[in-house]
Amino acid sequence: MPEKAAETSPLVSPDYEGGSLLNLMASIVEARGDRGPHRPLRFLPPSVFGRPMNLVYLVVDGLGVRQLERALEARRVPHFFGRMPWRRLTTVWPATTAAAVTTLSTGASPAEHAILGWHLLLAELGMEVTILLGVTRTESPMVLRDFNLRGYLRVPDHLGRVRQTRTLLSYKRIAHSRYSMAVGSWTRRGGYSTLRGMRRRIVAECRRAGRKLIYAYWPVYDTLCHKYGTSHTKTLHHLSHVDRELAYLVDNLTDTDTVLVVTADHGLADNLPGQAVDLSRIPGFMECLTLLPAGDARQVACFVRPGRVRRFREILRGELGDRCRVLDAEEILSGGYLGPGGPHPALASRVADYVLLPHEGICFYVPVPGMKTEIHKADHGGMTATEMLVPLYIVECG
Repeated sequence: MPEKAAETSPLVSPDYEGGSLLNLMASIVEARGDRGPHRPLRFLPPSVFGRPMNLVYLVVDGLGVRQLERALEARRVPHFFGRMPWRRLTTVWPATTAAAVTTLSTGASPAEHAILGWHLLLAELGMEVTILLGVTRTESPMVLRDFNLRGYLRVPDHLGRVRQTRTLLSYKRIAHSRYSMAVGSWTRRGGYSTLRGMRRRIVAECRRAGRKLIYAYWPVYDTLCHKYGTSHTKTLHHLSHVDRELAYLVDNLTDTDTVLVVTADHGLADNLPGQAVDLSRIPGFMECLTLLPAGDARQVACFVRPGRVRRFREILRGELGDRCRVLDAEEILSGGYLGPGGPHPALASRVADYVLLPHEGICFYVPVPGMKTEIHKADHGGMTATEMLVPLYIVECG
């Protein structure tokens, strides 16, 4: 039986005009502190966020609209997701955790913060790194302990305009990770290892005195999607658990004068069997590049040797033309895909010469010499609706 062909899905550009995660953050900054750095959400007055004593925005990593709709149709998530009204937003682009959570932590657009993928070229340091983990592609520490990572990354912090307690709550040690400490300006931090622990930490923070902005992050659903796929029993069971805990959270926040915002950083596209493409096996492909591709499995950032551009384009047309779309650096920058705002000083060096966006069902990879290669069952980073559309729930808890 022949393998199912990958689908050519239309691209969904981020809606920075008022319908994206960036605009959600602009609304929060405007409502809780100062004039927002970007346009607020077009469909919501800032007073919704400005009035309550507590504003909590909770991010379920990986929960795209397409996955949520399937779960709703199957009635797997009746307690919170199926009971509360919701809207659609786009995430930022690239549709990947590194770019989105940096926006969610600071209110800065990808153009402003220049954190453009799970793997990121830091040209000034002469290395390509897994930026959120703080390691190189061979998993050695990217910098020494006394390196001023905050000063080097220079990520704008629009969220710092919020003049009240700003609390970061995250999974295990993420809240105190090297990257988290270098980005944003939180006045309180806390961690947890279970959904129940997250719920209890949020409730405890909301019951403290004073006006507060609380950002909570849950990464496990995304991890399960990568490992098993979005429709696997283990993934769906966990999503049902998230659904129940969010319903308990709403109940526990009664009489705390809290507005709870629930959203996601991106969705995931399932990879079809036999559609993981090892780019290093394409004759001549790697010889055209200056280093390993950066980015993500569905947003492959290629830095091309100046003398091999013509050959590289020929390879793309001949070998990959029916498997992906291609954006070049000029299109990315002039097309506004990275959002508004003053460009980060390192943006030009971090935007790849060419970015490959595999069609839905396909992922690209290049093995790192000496390292084990892990092929996921689902990935993200591209610009399909599956990856770009995320839900937005806004619940007044009393």
